[in-house]
Amino acid sequence: MKRQAKLACLLQSSAPRSTAAFDTISCSAKRGSVCFYERRGEKVKKNKTGTAIILLFIPVLVYSLFFVYPIGYTVYLSFMKWNGMAGVRKVFVGFQNYRTLFSQAVFRHSLGNAVVFMAVSLLVIFPISFLLALLVSKGTKINSFLRTAYYIPTLLPMAATGMMWMFMLAYNGGAVNEILGFFGFPPHDWLGDTRGAIWVVALVNAWMYIGSNMLIFVTGITNVPSDILEAAIVDGADPLQRIIHITIPNMKETFKVFLTSAIAGSVKVFDIIYVMTDGGPGTATDVPATLMYDQAFLSGRFGYASSIGVFIIFLSLLITFALNFFLDEKEESGRGTEKLQRRGKL
Repeated sequence: MKRQAKLACLLQSSAPRSTAAFDTISCSAKRGSVCFYERRGEKVKKNKTGTAIILLFIPVLVYSLFFVYPIGYTVYLSFMKWNGMAGVRKVFVGFQNYRTLFSQAVFRHSLGNAVVFMAVSLLVIFPISFLLALLVSKGTKINSFLRTAYYIPTLLPMAATGMMWMFMLAYNGGAVNEILGFFGFPPHDWLGDTRGAIWVVALVNAWMYIGSNMLIFVTGITNVPSDILEAAIVDGADPLQRIIHITIPNMKETFKVFLTSAIAGSVKVFDIIYVMTDGGPGTATDVPATLMYDQAFLSGRFGYASSIGVFIIFLSLLITFALNFFLDEKEESGRGTEKLQRRGKL
């Protein structure tokens, strides 16, 4: 065997190597004798490594330029007193902006309005989107049409949606008050009510996003294993039992996506408030993002506005990580309980 292996190596070494892919040949008679080739392509490897570094550097540069740098500069500005004018000296004030932030009642009120958006997301968007997803999850023609129809509000520009609802909710001549007047109810100033305006805007926001969340839930429902559902039908489970005991437990990841986006998005909401009420009447519908905008571009307090921005970023990240951690821990504990129950049965 050793002689055959050496002979094979000699024959291969004497053969012409037109591809020039290898520059040395070493023979070994161990384990049947294979000729091991050492590639002369070290330069090729170096070129591939350089290309990989360049391809990795470009997205990292873009990410740093448009994400890391703005956040870092915002954090830097939050420790400064500055009016936003070029050439004006920035004065370091330490944590003064943060102390002012947490001491102001208007900021605490804006956080309360963000909580209203969270409540509407959980109590309105979640159940309606899930029920609609259950109704249109089957792949029929009418369901395809309904999915498209329910999704249309999400496709509308936010500014157009805000203006449309602002005119519909107007005190004089608004469609909502006209309909109420037809049934004998007096008109109501929906966007001028200091207590109820934030709820009205939050419901308009819910109307916009019910369709998109419905599609997320439809995706989760269609990913439920069909064999489990068929087995449940054979066992005599009715539709409600299948939803409670099979569909919902298999949609944990989908619900996690919804909760994270809904709660974190409630902290960052801006555009619908800006278009419909601009934080009014007074500061009744201000949220942290609109308060930040007003302080920066209307009051010229860029340092103070930056501290609000840093708070929004920190709170959004905290909510996201806390939800993921809590839901993952709960899922792992549930798996551990199931394993213990199985061992007990054995």
